[in-house]
Amino acid sequence: MTEPEKVRSKQVQNDNRGVKVITVGNANGNYVLGCNMKADNCVTPIPGRDYYVFNKNTKWKMPGATKSITLSWIQDWSVKYPNGENIALIPAEGGDPQEMGMYWLDSWSADTKPSK
Repeated sequence: MTEPEKVRSKQVQNDNRGVKVITVGNANGNYVLGCNMKADNCVTPIPGRDYYVFNKNTKWKMPGATKSITLSWIQDWSVKYPNGENIALIPAEGGDPQEMGMYWLDSWSADTKPSK
C-alpha cells in the first residue's frame, strides 16, 4: 500500500488553448500538471490547502474507509487523459467530489535548494 504524497498549490495559469497548467509541490519537488478546462474535473487547487497526489502506483485506504482508493477508481467517475500519465489531486482534509481534480503529468522536478 503506497500512501499518497501531500502537496500544495504553487501556481495556476490558463493558456489560450483551453489548458489549465497547475504547479503543485512540497519539499521533495514540484509537479507541473495540465487539464482540459472544459472537463468537469479540471479543478483549481485552493492555495494553502494540502492535496494528496494519486498516480498509477498509489493504493491507499483512508482512515475509516473499507476499501482502498486507487487512480483507476478515481478515473471510473471522472476523466482519463489518454496521451499521458494521469494524476489525481484530492483535498487532504476531505471535501466534496467536485473538489477532486484529474490532470496529466507534464513534468516533475526535484527541489534543488541546498539543504542546511
